[in-house]
Amino acid sequence: MLATIRPWCGAALIASGVLWDARAAPVHPITQLVQQKRFPDAARVIAERLAADPGDAPALAGMVDLVVAQDAAGRVPEAKAAAERCVAANPTSSTCAEALGRALEAQASGWMAASLGNTRAQRDAYERAVLLDPTNYRARVSLVRFYLRAPFFLGGSTIRARELALEVNRTDPDLTRLMLALCAHSEERPQDAEEYVLAADLGKYELVTRVHRDLLSRLAEAHLDAQRFADSARLYAELHRRIPSSESGSYGLAQVARARDKLADAAFYLERAVAIGPKPYVFASLAEVYQAQNDNPRAIAAYQSALGARPALERRRRQEIMARLAQLQQR
Repeated sequence: MLATIRPWCGAALIASGVLWDARAAPVHPITQLVQQKRFPDAARVIAERLAADPGDAPALAGMVDLVVAQDAAGRVPEAKAAAERCVAANPTSSTCAEALGRALEAQASGWMAASLGNTRAQRDAYERAVLLDPTNYRARVSLVRFYLRAPFFLGGSTIRARELALEVNRTDPDLTRLMLALCAHSEERPQDAEEYVLAADLGKYELVTRVHRDLLSRLAEAHLDAQRFADSARLYAELHRRIPSSESGSYGLAQVARARDKLADAAFYLERAVAIGPKPYVFASLAEVYQAQNDNPRAIAAYQSALGARPALERRRRQEIMARLAQLQQR
């Protein structure tokens, strides 16, 4: 099975002497607050620590985590400035180097010409973070993702991505499986990616929950697009089981139900998704289901919630929802 790492891979790494003792390090309390979405508490602790020490590494790195977690695009320059201060004050800190990479990644709008200027800096920051502390697993996963996404002339390398994954196979085989799943997905081998990620027990790697969630979502969505409804529902249910704090699993199950014209099931899953994560896109989908069920009062309320929730929907989607809402209110 692919989920059991191929022997030749491990043998090659043993021969090269690059296996690291890279077990998951404890998560800092500030990072835990951000992971738990206790954003006001995290902001308060960060402010208190920076008042006492302007170069405090966990606080400055925590500011980057806070901005990224909140999808606060307007605050990305603030996050980048905090990361640069972190690196300047703590040049040997893996946490600070990683924070700079995360801030630069947030600053980039994609891999188009507008964002090419910071890609080498991203790579350098993540590589330095892993070099300074091989146990920094979030930096390692971020670097794997960089190597898989960036073009070759900017440092992309699927070979190096796999090497990074396999370096920790002896001590962190589940983390290796996640990274190999990312590699397989990048190489358009979805079956391999699914096998690797489903074999990985990632409970103790809470800092890569978002990567774990996104990969499962993409695999499930591919099944849905191909009308493999049972496979899609299976993966979305697994996503909900593994990451119950995310609305993504329930939202995905609702989309499968809608594709099958099972509106009652779709409404159930979307109501559960709203209870977990009251996001605009979830409210909008719920409103559409209510509207299809001719439940106009609930559809109106859900559309209104979609317009009022944060982060705000993009302009075209908002205009579409406002038009639907106006039509319903005239009936």
